[in-house]
Amino acid sequence: MKRILTILFAIVTLPVAAQHMLVERSAGENQVIDLADLKQITFDGIKVNIEQTDGTTSSNAMSDINQICFGDYTAIGSTNENSQELVTYITADEIAVNCKAGSTVIVYGLVGTQMLNVRTTTDNAQISIAGLPKGIYIIKAEERTAKITRR
Repeated sequence: MKRILTILFAIVTLPVAAQHMLVERSAGENQVIDLADLKQITFDGIKVNIEQTDGTTSSNAMSDINQICFGDYTAIGSTNENSQELVTYITADEIAVNCKAGSTVIVYGLVGTQMLNVRTTTDNAQISIAGLPKGIYIIKAEERTAKITRR
């Protein structure tokens, strides 16, 4: 009952500026939903059903949900500080990414905007960042992340 009241309170007090809903699950597989795509949230016994405008519905046991939050969330996800080095070098116009051929390398700006999405064709691929403005970026590949600064 307490969990239902917490979820209802979060929904009723939805911040006006929120653009996303984060469903944090105890298994660690979080779900981010754009509020523009959210049709309704219903409760069916011990399940929370989240229906989106495209007709998809996710059904979660309440015991599997840690919390539901509203705000501006990004696709960056969590970072793993203990992963082996992802970016082996960086120059003014290029980075070398330590990953396997066929991996998807995504470069995000600090606000979570996807700036580049590249599928590598070789191991330890070199990726051009010449089109990016100077700044700090998050690189994600093979469930590993790294922070770089383009100067």
